[in-house]
Amino acid sequence: MSDFDDLTMSDTPVDRLTRLSVEMTAVLELPENADVQAIVFLSDAKSGGIQMHGYDNVADGMAALFVHMKAVFQAMGKDLDFVGIPDSPEGLTQ
Repeated sequence: MSDFDDLTMSDTPVDRLTRLSVEMTAVLELPENADVQAIVFLSDAKSGGIQMHGYDNVADGMAALFVHMKAVFQAMGKDLDFVGIPDSPEGLTQ
């Protein structure tokens, strides 16, 4: 079993990295930062943690991440495309 077999989503920090991620976004709770959205990624030699702040839902945060990644690739003179893959094998042939 790998360290990633028990990945979860939680409203509360579950380990050192997710606690640090929450602490890093704590300042965004101030009223003057109400319009700020952020995604914090942290990793060590064994695992990773992520904290999204200011997004209405995870899908909005992931969409913003993809747009940002595409822009970073373009700034390096490269292309990045995302292709949706259906959840079921049947969807691949339809």
